[in-house]
Amino acid sequence: MRRFILLFFVAALIAGCATTYYDSAGNPVPKEKMEQLRMEAVRAHLGEHRYRIFMDRMYPMRGPSVYLTDDWGIEVSGDSVGLFLPYFGRVYQIPYGRGGGLSLVEPLISYKEEPMKEGHRIFMTTRNDYESYQMVLEVFDNATASLVVNPSGKESIRFTGVMELNDKFTPKSGKTAQRRQTSFMKL
Repeated sequence: MRRFILLFFVAALIAGCATTYYDSAGNPVPKEKMEQLRMEAVRAHLGEHRYRIFMDRMYPMRGPSVYLTDDWGIEVSGDSVGLFLPYFGRVYQIPYGRGGGLSLVEPLISYKEEPMKEGHRIFMTTRNDYESYQMVLEVFDNATASLVVNPSGKESIRFTGVMELNDKFTPKSGKTAQRRQTSFMKL
């Protein structure tokens, strides 16, 4: 009897923790439909070459991973890329009077996209006055992303984050979940 009550309590707890989404009319939207809508939104943003990804974790080549608390990220807008990312790692060349993170807004030299299992892999190259950057961005259908940045004068570094989809969904609590709008470039 105790096992039955404990099992029932655990099942009720798990069912209560499930997030239910509602459309604008207040009707519940099933999980499968939400996943399909998210996948379509990710593919639409990639197809337009206009997307913004907010990074939440940094993985330097040396040392532990670091949780990022501010709005760090990458933004692609047509033929340009904007990076606003921190950097920890070995630096081989420091331009005079310049240091810090990976901060730039430059035109793309190359942009190549290829499909992969449950997502897309994008190879980008850009250059500013000081160094060139090779980037590999993996964007998955669930809107999560992984970015590897390889600057010419520094060690490579990896970031993970989530694509901003500009879609509003209302969780069961009734509050609209929306991230603060931050732009690195004017879209």
